[in-house]
Amino acid sequence: MKKNIISYALIILLLSSCSSKLDFTAPSTPVTPPVGSSDLLISEVATAINTYTGPTGTKARNHYVELYNGTTGSLDLSNYAVGYQAVTDTNTLSPWNFPDTTFFITLKGTVATKNCFVIASPQADTDLIKSNITWGTTSTASADAVTSLQLSGNSALALLKKDTKGTFILSGNKYKIIDVFCSPLVARIATTGKTSARNNIIWAVADTTNDTRNRTFWRKPSITAPQSDWSISNAAGNSQWEISLDKVWDYTNVGLPTAH
Repeated sequence: MKKNIISYALIILLLSSCSSKLDFTAPSTPVTPPVGSSDLLISEVATAINTYTGPTGTKARNHYVELYNGTTGSLDLSNYAVGYQAVTDTNTLSPWNFPDTTFFITLKGTVATKNCFVIASPQADTDLIKSNITWGTTSTASADAVTSLQLSGNSALALLKKDTKGTFILSGNKYKIIDVFCSPLVARIATTGKTSARNNIIWAVADTTNDTRNRTFWRKPSITAPQSDWSISNAAGNSQWEISLDKVWDYTNVGLPTAH
C-alpha cells in the first residue's frame, strides 16, 4: 500500500510540472507541401490595391501570383502561360477569353522540383516581393479593370499548358487551362466599403464573404494537383485556399513552397 501511495505521489508531481496549455503557434520552419504533384499549380496570390506604403513613402502595388512545382523533376516553363480576366459586375458570366497579349503572358525558363516561380506587378515593392518576372501596367493612373495583373479582388487567373487539343491560341500555340484562381464563369458578390466599379466586385474565396481585396491567398499544402474548375477548388466547406486578414499581408513566403 505504501508503495502505491509513493507511486501515486510521483505521478501527481510529474503531472503538476507539465503545462496543460496547447501550443497553437505556427511552426518555426515553413511547412513544405509534399512532392509528387501531378503538375505546376497556382500556390499563392496577393491582391494589395495601392494601400501598402513602402519605406520611400510611395504606395506600392504588391500584386503577384506564385506558381509551385511539386512534381519530382524540373519543369520547362515554355509549356505554360498565365491568363488574366477581370469582371465588373456580379452576375455577367462569360467564358475564359485571352484576346491579346494584354491578357496573358507566356513563360520561359525552368523551375526545379520543390521550387516556385513568381510573377509580380512592375509596381511591387522589390524589397518585399522577390519575383522572377514582372507583368502588367506601370502606371497607377491607368489602373484599368482589363489591364493585366490588376489583382484587386475582381480578377480571375488561369494557368494554361500547351496542348494540341487545347482551345486557346496564345502566341500561335494551343493551350488548355489546367488551374485557376477564381473564374469568370462563377457568380461574384458585391462588397461593402468604398464604391468602385472595379474594386467592389469579388469572389467568395476560402468560405468567406468578406472583402477579398488587400489580402494574401495561400493554396493549402495538402493540394498536389491543379484544378481547372473553380467550383471544385473553392467548394463550400472544402476550399483549397486560405486567406489572410484584411490588410494583414504576409510576404514572408513569397517564392517559397509553403503555406502561411
